[in-house]
Amino acid sequence: MKKIIYIILTIILTVPLSIQALEINGLHSKNVIIYNLDEDKIIYEKNSEEITSIASLTKIMTTIVSIEKIENLEEKITITEEMLENVPWDASIAGLQIGDTLTYKDLLYASMLPSGADATDSLAISLFGSINKMVEAMNKKAQELKLEKTSYINTTGYDATGHHSTAKDTLTLLKYALQNETFKEIYTAKTYTTSNNLKLNSTVVDFNKKYNYDLSYILGSKTGFTDEAGQCLAALSKIDDTNIITITINAPYVSGSARHLIDMTKLYDSLKENYEKRIFIEEGETLKELPTKYAKEETVSINSLTTISRYIEKPYDEKKLEIKYKGEEEISSTVKKGTEIGTIQIYYDGELLEEMKAITASSLNFSVWNYLKENIIYYIGVLFLIIITIIIIKPKKKKRRR
Repeated sequence: MKKIIYIILTIILTVPLSIQALEINGLHSKNVIIYNLDEDKIIYEKNSEEITSIASLTKIMTTIVSIEKIENLEEKITITEEMLENVPWDASIAGLQIGDTLTYKDLLYASMLPSGADATDSLAISLFGSINKMVEAMNKKAQELKLEKTSYINTTGYDATGHHSTAKDTLTLLKYALQNETFKEIYTAKTYTTSNNLKLNSTVVDFNKKYNYDLSYILGSKTGFTDEAGQCLAALSKIDDTNIITITINAPYVSGSARHLIDMTKLYDSLKENYEKRIFIEEGETLKELPTKYAKEETVSINSLTTISRYIEKPYDEKKLEIKYKGEEEISSTVKKGTEIGTIQIYYDGELLEEMKAITASSLNFSVWNYLKENIIYYIGVLFLIIITIIIIKPKKKKRRR
């Protein structure tokens, strides 16, 4: 029984908290998830656990398993016929040619930015010995990350039976990959020039030029498209100083538009309208005043050790902010600045935002007058008892005989 409870608690603690209250109508994408990376919260989801083709979002996995395999990013690789012979004729390519010499770093950028299947297969052959070996590594990594609805058949995301994932699994993968600094550097790049002077643009930059979308808030992205997956996007954005990951899959292709990016704009506008980054408590702000005992100061302050802010649904309601203190209720005059006397918990709308040590903001000074004032009755009583005692036990004088 204890083991079952432990397993249930483990699952609860490892699954991102969902705070979905947002309603967004008219999205083209069939599968969507929006996630607050800073606070580990799902803000919105739509069919996020439905199994689907994922097109070139696959290259998030091919890139991270490659990075974890590479020992030297600057090692040179010569492109061979074997590396290019299995690239689908209609796949996105970076433009690699047989005989080109590039670094592993170049190949990683060429795989991610223009979504180059030629670069992806070149990584597979040079690092793993074959495409099949790389696919094995991809599936092994999926198992390690507990991507239970994810399965890979190829390295490029080309439609194939058994090659699939979900929006939520893709989110989990991207969260993992972004912890790797090399991946993050590549993923957030907009342009890159290889060591053999091949100029690469991210697909979002190209979409921007073509359709004039304002996507300046997107920090990094990976797009994809196949007939079965539709138009897809995995984007990291900065919205109201908050890192937001958005995964959209299965937006129907229509010539002359990019519906996954239209959806992204709609999602961005909806978040701007309905959510805000709110500072609840400033660092150094007084959270509680506690009475003192025998001190010259009547109270001592407990100040916040940090600034507390969250990305919350509008409107902010100050009545929902609650500060709870557990600790000493009356502070001795001997207490010095920086003394830990308890804990402070900050709640908003019933959710614990922060728990911190309750630390005194200043030292206290002993007051003789306050000490005597608070104890005068005691001392009067003692004095009275002393006097009575003296009277009772004082020996009587004997009368002299005449």
